[in-house]
Amino acid sequence: MRARLLFLAFLVVFLATNVAFGKTFNVDTVQEFQNALTEAQSNGEDDIINVAAGTYNITSTLTYSTNNGDSGHTLAIQGAGADKTVLDGGGSVRILYINTDADRNGGDAGGDVTIKGMAFRNGSGSNGSGVYVNGDAINIAIEKCSFSGNLAYGGGGVYAYSHSGTLIITNNTFSGNSATGLFGTGGGVSAFSDLGTLIITNNTFSGNSAISNSNGCLGGGVYAFSDLGTLIITNNTFSENLANSGGGVHVVSYFGGTITITNNTFSGNSANWGGGVGALLYYDPATLNIYNNIFFDNTANKGGNDGDDVSINSDGDGNYIGSTVNLYNNDFSGNAEFDTGHSEDLYITYTDNYHHGDNIQEAPQFVDPVNGDFHLKSTSPCIDKGKNDAPELPDTDFEGDPRIINGTVDIGADEYRSKPVSGKPMPWLHLLLGE
Repeated sequence: MRARLLFLAFLVVFLATNVAFGKTFNVDTVQEFQNALTEAQSNGEDDIINVAAGTYNITSTLTYSTNNGDSGHTLAIQGAGADKTVLDGGGSVRILYINTDADRNGGDAGGDVTIKGMAFRNGSGSNGSGVYVNGDAINIAIEKCSFSGNLAYGGGGVYAYSHSGTLIITNNTFSGNSATGLFGTGGGVSAFSDLGTLIITNNTFSGNSAISNSNGCLGGGVYAFSDLGTLIITNNTFSENLANSGGGVHVVSYFGGTITITNNTFSGNSANWGGGVGALLYYDPATLNIYNNIFFDNTANKGGNDGDDVSINSDGDGNYIGSTVNLYNNDFSGNAEFDTGHSEDLYITYTDNYHHGDNIQEAPQFVDPVNGDFHLKSTSPCIDKGKNDAPELPDTDFEGDPRIINGTVDIGADEYRSKPVSGKPMPWLHLLLGE
């Protein structure tokens, strides 16, 4: 009898703590997609929505909204691939809206959201016309998607916010998206994390824009904000993006967050100031690390020392004390004065906490930048010129090759290889292996 009672007690506890086994929806129409979202927002399960290959014409925004992240249960939306599952807003509606904290009480911990393997194009909305994701304590992942031709007030392709969770945007392409807002506006992405971690890695941003009648905080490719958290931007390529400020990227650290920009490529971006990167460090404890990046052929149009490649306001609070800026092993265009930090290609407002070393100014020798090929030629001066102990140095480059091949990391998003991609045996190795 005692053994039976113990078993029943165990069964009660097991059922009480494992009521959600997860539900999988397989959808192939817009209505089925919305029905799945509607059920998922309140069913108390960890949900997966598989969206079949095809083109879906969205005439009314696909919506998932809950006050508490469905009691802490996860939502994963995945297509058959960005080249196969296409959501088209027709230039008239926001495509996908997800809010796990609609009542703004911060009770959505665990209600994580993943969006993967889909294309979002021709969306139109106030913020995030391709994808809008908002949460308080959730983790957000947007990966292996493409965003094109989306127009919004902020975050043409993606608008994402998590107060204290981890937000990851990885392995996506953003092209031809635009935003028209005054502040906190990114043509491709607007991303915000107050206390958490924001990671933007392995993406391609080309031909995005953020233009308004104000010179506020904008970013042609990306606008990213960290309050007291961590912001990491690695292995991305930014080309031909346009903004009032921060043609490629505009980053902000408010109270004392750390921003790290490592091993990216910025080429042909333009802005009024900060053609490649624009940065605002508000209070003194904020830190900006810029390591192993290529800044080449970017332009700023304000005139004078406007930071064609990089422009940093290191004294946002106006107390005449500059926040910490570390600038090491980058390749700039030819008019950067590294010692003073006051020059046409590099401009830093206050430099009392500015540190630099081993930066170069040489043409990086891309394979075919006109057609978007930013691999390094074998003669590139960026090969083996990076810093191996750069903060947040990734293990691989933008396409998955080992990040350090010849003992020293390269500068930029590409790690030069004279042989085929890693994981594929060299021709002579086939013979030795008898393959």
